[in-house]
Amino acid sequence: MDYRIVVHYAELALKGNNRGVFVKKLKQNVKRKIVAMGLGWEVISIHDRMFVKVPQSENGKAQDVANEVARLPGIAWLSLVRWFDEKEYNFLKDRQKHDLTSIHELLEELAKSNYQAGQSFALRVKRSDKNFTKTSQQLAREFASTILEKTAWENVDLKNADQFFYVNISSRGISVHTNKIKATGGLPVSSTGRVLTLLSGGFDSPVAAWLMANRGCNVDFVHFSASHHNTKNIENYKISRIVQKISEVTGRARLFIVPYTHFDMALLEYGLDYDLILFRRFMARVAEKIMSNVYAQALVTGDNLGQVASQTMENINSMNKAIDTPILRPLLTYNKEQIIDVSKSLGLYEVCCEPYKDCCALISKNPRTKSDASALAKMESRYLQNYDELMTDTLAEMTEVIYNFGQFEEINCHNE
Repeated sequence: MDYRIVVHYAELALKGNNRGVFVKKLKQNVKRKIVAMGLGWEVISIHDRMFVKVPQSENGKAQDVANEVARLPGIAWLSLVRWFDEKEYNFLKDRQKHDLTSIHELLEELAKSNYQAGQSFALRVKRSDKNFTKTSQQLAREFASTILEKTAWENVDLKNADQFFYVNISSRGISVHTNKIKATGGLPVSSTGRVLTLLSGGFDSPVAAWLMANRGCNVDFVHFSASHHNTKNIENYKISRIVQKISEVTGRARLFIVPYTHFDMALLEYGLDYDLILFRRFMARVAEKIMSNVYAQALVTGDNLGQVASQTMENINSMNKAIDTPILRPLLTYNKEQIIDVSKSLGLYEVCCEPYKDCCALISKNPRTKSDASALAKMESRYLQNYDELMTDTLAEMTEVIYNFGQFEEINCHNE
């Protein structure tokens, strides 16, 4: 008997002739995630699912790996199964009797280890090989009888059981497992494009980035920082740890840290009420420069309509008109409670709670809620006549940090 991690697709099953492309991406992501965990387990895809073969010597790691793989976008659910290979157990050797003693024994073992007083159970049998003379219903009754007769389980609830036991019978062998592990759904990362996310130190933008990854996007990040960071300590920087956490499920992720001091100093003497929206337009333009180098197709922000002064319809439009690249806002209709709930489910909440001065809060204490793009363009011409130089100086001091499935990979300092 071996262990296998069986992966069931989410939306991939609906992709028609393109399904093979999405399945290939998911298989690559599963394999890369397992390699990042220091393992060389084989990943095999078949017509309606894929599975990971667990070496017997590493059975003890199977549950942890299954839990990690379940976090990857593109998976509906998965299960850690005990696998009985037909070549070894010969269930079909006698077509009349089908010696299933080993299956009964395992179900008894699983039932005992998962028993909870007062709870109910149900047993599901799927028989894809019709060479088994008994039907799925007959086999289910026999397996359930073993549990009732040989363990402390007493209550059966076929629809809303507390504990499920599953037996899947095929010509290749029989798998047995308990409750399914719910996964994230969505599409495999790298199946729909690449985006660059404006990343702050709050809850919103990390969740926005994850939502884009869950729709199949590769996600990179740009963060505007108030100060330069020592490369020796940059891994401990809050923003770096946010990207590291997100990369655990998205794979390779690049974080570009750029200073906003050049812009801040340029406007400091004027004290403009519109400095925040001017700064957001500046961020978009700098980000667009980076996007051309990383082949990103859209810019992503954590904006949601009306949450703060910079996120009014007028200010959103003013930012949109600063660049030609599309700006995507996956959180536009979310409220704060919903965003925080997602952040908690992703394991981002604790790091996002840490104290941090967001650059937008530092730029302006009383920002205007309404703006006009043409009026802002005139201000930029008047007060920021060296605009291209500001962007060049900002990009010249950029630091790039790269993570791969949660593992630090490298740092590149553009000013060194």
